[in-house]
Amino acid sequence: MKMRFTTGAIAAALATGLGLASVAFSKSPPPPPPPYNPQILYTAGSKGGNTTTIYVANADGTDAVSLYSTGHTMSGVKFAPTGNRIVFIEQNAIKVLTYAVSSQGVTTTNVTTLTTEPYNTYPVDVSPDGTQLLFGEDTGNPNQRVVYAMSMSGADKMLINLPPGLYLDPVWVWVNSNSSSSIAVLQDGPVVGGSHSQMIQVIDLDASYNILNTTPVFDSTVNQLNQIARIESAHTSGTLLFSATSGSSVSVYTLDIGTQAVSLPIVAGGNASFSADDSTILFVGPTTPILYEFNRNTNTQTLVNSPRLFAQPEFLP
Repeated sequence: MKMRFTTGAIAAALATGLGLASVAFSKSPPPPPPPYNPQILYTAGSKGGNTTTIYVANADGTDAVSLYSTGHTMSGVKFAPTGNRIVFIEQNAIKVLTYAVSSQGVTTTNVTTLTTEPYNTYPVDVSPDGTQLLFGEDTGNPNQRVVYAMSMSGADKMLINLPPGLYLDPVWVWVNSNSSSSIAVLQDGPVVGGSHSQMIQVIDLDASYNILNTTPVFDSTVNQLNQIARIESAHTSGTLLFSATSGSSVSVYTLDIGTQAVSLPIVAGGNASFSADDSTILFVGPTTPILYEFNRNTNTQTLVNSPRLFAQPEFLP
Protein backbone atom coordinates (compact mmCIF):
# COMPACT_ATOMS: atom_id res chain seq x y z
CA MET A 1 0.00 0.00 0.00
CA LYS A 2 2.72 2.41 0.87
CA MET A 3 4.51 1.71 -2.39
CA ARG A 4 1.38 2.23 -4.45
CA PHE A 5 0.62 5.49 -2.62
CA THR A 6 4.12 6.80 -3.23
CA THR A 7 3.99 5.93 -6.91
CA GLY A 8 0.58 7.53 -7.30
CA ALA A 9 1.72 10.63 -5.46
CA ILE A 10 4.79 10.89 -7.62
CA ALA A 11 2.69 10.45 -10.77
CA ALA A 12 0.23 13.09 -9.64
CA ALA A 13 2.99 15.47 -8.71
CA LEU A 14 4.68 14.87 -12.04
CA ALA A 15 1.45 15.46 -13.94
CA THR A 16 0.79 18.61 -11.96
CA GLY A 17 4.29 19.86 -12.58
CA LEU A 18 4.02 19.22 -16.26
CA GLY A 19 0.69 21.02 -16.33
CA LEU A 20 2.15 24.00 -14.57
CA ALA A 21 5.09 24.00 -16.89
CA SER A 22 2.76 23.90 -19.85
CA VAL A 23 0.88 26.91 -18.51
CA ALA A 24 4.05 28.73 -17.62
CA PHE A 25 5.63 28.36 -21.05
CA SER A 26 2.55 28.91 -23.23
CA LYS A 27 2.31 32.52 -24.55
CA SER A 28 -0.89 34.18 -25.69
CA PRO A 29 -0.56 36.30 -28.84
CA PRO A 30 0.12 39.99 -28.21
CA PRO A 31 -2.84 42.35 -28.48
CA PRO A 32 -3.22 44.09 -31.83
CA PRO A 33 -1.76 47.57 -32.04
CA PRO A 34 -4.17 50.47 -31.58
CA PRO A 35 -5.88 51.57 -34.81
CA TYR A 36 -4.12 54.89 -35.37
CA ASN A 37 -6.40 56.85 -37.68
CA PRO A 38 -5.95 60.61 -37.22
CA GLN A 39 -9.28 62.36 -37.84
CA ILE A 40 -9.07 65.31 -35.46
CA LEU A 41 -6.36 67.70 -34.40
CA TYR A 42 -6.12 70.32 -31.69
CA THR A 43 -3.57 72.33 -29.76
CA ALA A 44 -2.97 72.05 -26.05
CA GLY A 45 -1.10 74.53 -23.89
CA SER A 46 1.18 73.64 -21.02
CA LYS A 47 0.14 74.49 -17.48
CA GLY A 48 2.61 77.34 -17.31
CA GLY A 49 1.50 78.61 -20.69
CA ASN A 50 5.02 78.44 -22.13
CA THR A 51 4.49 75.73 -24.72
CA THR A 52 1.80 74.92 -27.28
CA THR A 53 1.63 71.43 -28.80
CA ILE A 54 -0.19 70.10 -31.86
CA TYR A 55 -1.96 66.78 -31.29
CA VAL A 56 -3.73 64.42 -33.67
CA ALA A 57 -6.14 61.70 -32.53
CA ASN A 58 -8.78 59.28 -33.73
CA ALA A 59 -12.24 60.72 -34.25
CA ASP A 60 -13.30 59.81 -30.70
CA GLY A 61 -10.16 61.30 -29.15
CA THR A 62 -8.33 58.01 -28.60
CA ASP A 63 -4.69 57.39 -29.53
CA ALA A 64 -3.72 61.06 -29.23
CA VAL A 65 -0.17 61.77 -30.39
CA SER A 66 1.83 64.99 -30.12
CA LEU A 67 3.46 66.05 -33.39
CA TYR A 68 4.96 69.49 -32.76
CA SER A 69 5.62 71.85 -29.86
CA THR A 70 6.69 75.47 -29.74
CA GLY A 71 7.19 78.22 -27.24
CA HIS A 72 6.01 80.80 -29.78
CA THR A 73 2.51 81.99 -30.64
CA MET A 74 0.64 79.47 -32.78
CA SER A 75 -2.61 79.99 -34.68
CA GLY A 76 -4.67 78.76 -37.60
CA VAL A 77 -3.90 75.04 -37.25
CA LYS A 78 -5.61 73.23 -40.15
CA PHE A 79 -5.61 69.82 -41.78
CA ALA A 80 -4.93 69.77 -45.51
CA PRO A 81 -7.46 67.55 -47.34
CA THR A 82 -4.66 65.43 -48.85
CA GLY A 83 -1.15 64.26 -48.14
CA ASN A 84 -1.13 63.85 -44.33
CA ARG A 85 -0.33 67.53 -43.91
CA ILE A 86 -1.12 70.16 -41.28
CA VAL A 87 -0.76 73.88 -41.95
CA PHE A 88 -0.26 76.34 -39.11
CA ILE A 89 1.08 79.79 -38.29
CA GLU A 90 3.95 80.17 -35.82
CA GLN A 91 4.51 83.85 -35.09
CA ASN A 92 4.46 85.31 -38.63
CA ALA A 93 5.63 82.16 -40.42
CA ILE A 94 3.24 79.87 -42.29
CA LYS A 95 4.44 76.28 -41.93
CA VAL A 96 3.36 72.88 -43.19
CA LEU A 97 3.89 69.71 -41.16
CA THR A 98 3.86 66.30 -42.83
CA TYR A 99 3.19 63.17 -40.79
CA ALA A 100 3.24 59.41 -41.33
CA VAL A 101 0.74 56.87 -39.96
CA SER A 102 1.48 53.22 -39.21
CA SER A 103 0.32 50.50 -36.83
CA GLN A 104 2.99 51.75 -34.42
CA GLY A 105 1.67 55.30 -34.25
CA VAL A 106 1.84 58.71 -35.90
CA THR A 107 5.14 60.50 -36.41
CA THR A 108 6.21 63.86 -37.82
CA THR A 109 8.32 63.45 -40.93
CA ASN A 110 8.92 67.08 -41.90
CA VAL A 111 8.15 70.69 -40.98
CA THR A 112 8.70 73.30 -43.70
CA THR A 113 8.36 77.08 -43.57
CA LEU A 114 6.44 78.29 -46.63
CA THR A 115 6.70 82.03 -45.98
CA THR A 116 7.53 84.49 -43.22
CA GLU A 117 5.41 87.62 -43.42
CA PRO A 118 6.36 91.15 -42.29
CA TYR A 119 3.13 91.63 -40.29
CA ASN A 120 0.99 89.49 -38.03
CA THR A 121 -0.76 86.74 -39.97
CA TYR A 122 -4.03 85.20 -38.92
CA PRO A 123 -5.92 81.93 -39.42
CA VAL A 124 -4.86 80.07 -42.52
CA ASP A 125 -7.21 77.85 -44.55
CA VAL A 126 -6.55 75.18 -47.19
CA SER A 127 -8.51 74.92 -50.44
CA PRO A 128 -10.73 71.87 -51.07
CA ASP A 129 -8.20 70.38 -53.51
CA GLY A 130 -5.32 70.93 -51.08
CA THR A 131 -3.29 73.11 -53.45
CA GLN A 132 -3.95 76.67 -52.23
CA LEU A 133 -3.80 78.58 -48.96
CA LEU A 134 -5.83 81.55 -47.80
CA PHE A 135 -4.81 83.82 -44.92
CA GLY A 136 -5.24 87.30 -43.50
CA GLU A 137 -2.44 89.71 -42.67
CA ASP A 138 -2.16 93.02 -40.84
CA THR A 139 -1.00 96.06 -42.77
CA GLY A 140 0.32 98.39 -40.09
CA ASN A 141 -3.06 100.19 -40.11
CA PRO A 142 -5.13 98.93 -37.14
CA ASN A 143 -8.33 99.36 -39.15
CA GLN A 144 -7.19 97.30 -42.12
CA ARG A 145 -6.35 93.65 -42.68
CA VAL A 146 -5.88 92.15 -46.11
CA VAL A 147 -6.40 88.65 -47.51
CA TYR A 148 -3.90 86.66 -49.56
CA ALA A 149 -4.05 83.45 -51.56
CA MET A 150 -0.89 81.41 -52.00
CA SER A 151 0.03 78.02 -53.40
CA MET A 152 0.74 75.17 -51.00
CA SER A 153 4.38 75.37 -52.08
CA GLY A 154 4.67 78.94 -50.79
CA ALA A 155 4.83 80.44 -54.30
CA ASP A 156 2.47 82.68 -56.25
CA LYS A 157 1.28 84.81 -53.33
CA MET A 158 -1.67 86.89 -54.55
CA LEU A 159 -3.51 89.75 -52.85
CA ILE A 160 -7.30 89.43 -53.03
CA ASN A 161 -8.30 92.91 -54.15
CA LEU A 162 -10.96 93.64 -51.51
CA PRO A 163 -12.02 97.19 -50.66
CA PRO A 164 -10.07 98.60 -47.69
CA GLY A 165 -11.37 97.08 -44.46
CA LEU A 166 -10.68 94.81 -41.52
CA TYR A 167 -11.15 91.29 -42.86
CA LEU A 168 -11.09 88.37 -40.42
CA ASP A 169 -11.25 84.57 -40.71
CA PRO A 170 -11.00 84.08 -44.48
CA VAL A 171 -12.03 80.55 -45.55
CA TRP A 172 -12.59 78.66 -48.77
CA VAL A 173 -16.22 77.82 -49.52
CA TRP A 174 -16.40 74.16 -50.52
CA VAL A 175 -19.80 74.09 -52.26
CA ASN A 176 -20.70 77.03 -54.47
CA SER A 177 -21.51 76.71 -58.17
CA ASN A 178 -21.35 80.42 -58.96
CA SER A 179 -17.62 80.52 -59.76
CA SER A 180 -14.45 78.51 -60.10
CA SER A 181 -13.73 79.23 -56.45
CA SER A 182 -15.34 81.14 -53.60
CA ILE A 183 -14.20 82.42 -50.24
CA ALA A 184 -16.00 83.79 -47.20
CA VAL A 185 -14.66 86.61 -45.05
CA LEU A 186 -15.79 88.23 -41.85
CA GLN A 187 -15.56 92.01 -42.08
CA ASP A 188 -15.30 93.85 -38.80
CA GLY A 189 -17.08 97.22 -38.80
CA PRO A 190 -17.61 100.16 -36.48
CA VAL A 191 -18.91 99.83 -32.93
CA VAL A 192 -22.72 99.73 -32.83
CA GLY A 193 -24.55 99.43 -29.53
CA GLY A 194 -21.39 98.72 -27.58
CA SER A 195 -20.08 95.98 -29.89
CA HIS A 196 -18.49 95.78 -33.33
CA SER A 197 -20.89 95.39 -36.22
CA GLN A 198 -19.79 92.45 -38.34
CA MET A 199 -20.65 91.21 -41.80
CA ILE A 200 -19.97 87.88 -43.51
CA GLN A 201 -19.45 88.15 -47.26
CA VAL A 202 -19.11 85.39 -49.85
CA ILE A 203 -16.78 86.38 -52.68
CA ASP A 204 -16.64 84.59 -56.03
CA LEU A 205 -13.22 84.53 -57.71
CA ASP A 206 -11.97 83.59 -61.14
CA ALA A 207 -8.95 81.36 -61.73
CA SER A 208 -6.61 84.34 -61.24
CA TYR A 209 -8.34 85.34 -57.99
CA ASN A 210 -9.97 88.41 -59.49
CA ILE A 211 -13.25 89.23 -57.77
CA LEU A 212 -16.31 88.34 -59.84
CA ASN A 213 -19.03 88.94 -57.29
CA THR A 214 -19.46 89.87 -53.63
CA THR A 215 -22.57 88.83 -51.69
CA PRO A 216 -23.25 89.94 -48.10
CA VAL A 217 -24.86 86.92 -46.40
CA PHE A 218 -24.87 87.95 -42.73
CA ASP A 219 -25.18 91.22 -40.78
CA SER A 220 -24.69 91.08 -37.02
CA THR A 221 -26.96 94.07 -36.44
CA VAL A 222 -29.81 92.36 -38.30
CA ASN A 223 -29.31 88.93 -36.75
CA GLN A 224 -28.74 90.32 -33.23
CA LEU A 225 -25.53 88.33 -32.83
CA ASN A 226 -22.07 89.70 -32.15
CA GLN A 227 -18.48 88.66 -31.56
CA ILE A 228 -18.57 86.33 -34.54
CA ALA A 229 -15.57 84.01 -34.55
CA ARG A 230 -14.00 81.25 -36.62
CA ILE A 231 -15.98 80.82 -39.80
CA GLU A 232 -15.80 77.28 -41.22
CA SER A 233 -17.25 75.92 -44.45
CA ALA A 234 -19.35 72.77 -44.72
CA HIS A 235 -18.09 70.15 -47.16
CA THR A 236 -21.38 68.89 -48.61
CA SER A 237 -23.60 71.98 -48.73
CA GLY A 238 -23.41 75.75 -49.08
CA THR A 239 -23.31 76.27 -45.33
CA LEU A 240 -21.03 78.16 -42.99
CA LEU A 241 -20.36 77.35 -39.34
CA PHE A 242 -19.39 79.94 -36.73
CA SER A 243 -19.70 80.86 -33.08
CA ALA A 244 -21.36 84.04 -31.83
CA THR A 245 -22.54 85.75 -28.68
CA SER A 246 -26.21 86.37 -27.95
CA GLY A 247 -26.67 88.18 -24.66
CA SER A 248 -24.11 86.53 -22.42
CA SER A 249 -24.14 83.12 -24.11
CA VAL A 250 -21.64 81.85 -26.69
CA SER A 251 -23.06 79.25 -29.06
CA VAL A 252 -22.43 77.58 -32.39
CA TYR A 253 -24.60 78.49 -35.39
CA THR A 254 -24.89 77.61 -39.07
CA LEU A 255 -25.60 80.00 -41.93
CA ASP A 256 -27.18 78.90 -45.22
CA ILE A 257 -25.39 80.90 -47.92
CA GLY A 258 -28.25 80.68 -50.41
CA THR A 259 -31.13 81.69 -48.15
CA GLN A 260 -28.97 83.65 -45.67
CA ALA A 261 -30.87 81.95 -42.85
CA VAL A 262 -29.13 81.54 -39.50
CA SER A 263 -29.94 78.48 -37.42
CA LEU A 264 -31.03 78.47 -33.81
CA PRO A 265 -28.12 77.87 -31.40
CA ILE A 266 -26.88 74.35 -32.09
CA VAL A 267 -24.77 73.86 -28.99
CA ALA A 268 -23.18 76.06 -26.32
CA GLY A 269 -19.49 76.62 -27.03
CA GLY A 270 -17.28 77.83 -29.84
CA ASN A 271 -14.24 77.29 -32.07
CA ALA A 272 -16.16 74.67 -34.03
CA SER A 273 -15.29 72.46 -37.01
CA PHE A 274 -17.36 70.20 -39.28
CA SER A 275 -16.55 66.53 -39.87
CA ALA A 276 -15.97 65.45 -43.48
CA ASP A 277 -19.64 64.53 -43.97
CA ASP A 278 -20.86 67.51 -41.87
CA SER A 279 -22.73 65.21 -39.50
CA THR A 280 -20.60 66.04 -36.46
CA ILE A 281 -19.26 69.24 -34.95
CA LEU A 282 -16.04 69.30 -32.91
CA PHE A 283 -15.96 72.27 -30.55
CA VAL A 284 -14.60 73.75 -27.33
CA GLY A 285 -16.94 73.85 -24.33
CA PRO A 286 -18.49 77.17 -23.28
CA THR A 287 -16.97 77.50 -19.81
CA THR A 288 -13.78 75.42 -19.76
CA PRO A 289 -11.38 74.41 -22.56
CA ILE A 290 -12.72 70.87 -22.94
CA LEU A 291 -13.34 69.26 -26.34
CA TYR A 292 -16.74 67.87 -27.26
CA GLU A 293 -18.37 66.41 -30.33
CA PHE A 294 -22.00 67.02 -31.23
CA ASN A 295 -23.76 64.62 -33.59
CA ARG A 296 -26.31 66.59 -35.60
CA ASN A 297 -28.24 63.48 -36.64
CA THR A 298 -28.83 62.17 -33.11
CA ASN A 299 -28.55 65.47 -31.19
CA THR A 300 -26.09 63.86 -28.81
CA GLN A 301 -23.01 65.43 -27.25
CA THR A 302 -19.91 63.41 -26.35
CA LEU A 303 -16.85 64.36 -24.32
CA VAL A 304 -13.71 63.92 -26.41
CA ASN A 305 -11.05 64.74 -23.85
CA SER A 306 -10.81 65.59 -20.17
CA PRO A 307 -9.96 69.10 -18.88
CA ARG A 308 -6.91 70.64 -20.47
CA LEU A 309 -5.92 73.87 -22.19
CA PHE A 310 -7.42 72.78 -25.53
CA ALA A 311 -7.88 75.10 -28.50
CA GLN A 312 -8.19 75.19 -32.31
CA PRO A 313 -9.95 71.82 -32.79
CA GLU A 314 -10.19 70.62 -36.37
CA PHE A 315 -11.75 67.67 -38.18
CA LEU A 316 -9.97 66.10 -41.12
CA PRO A 317 -11.91 67.37 -44.18
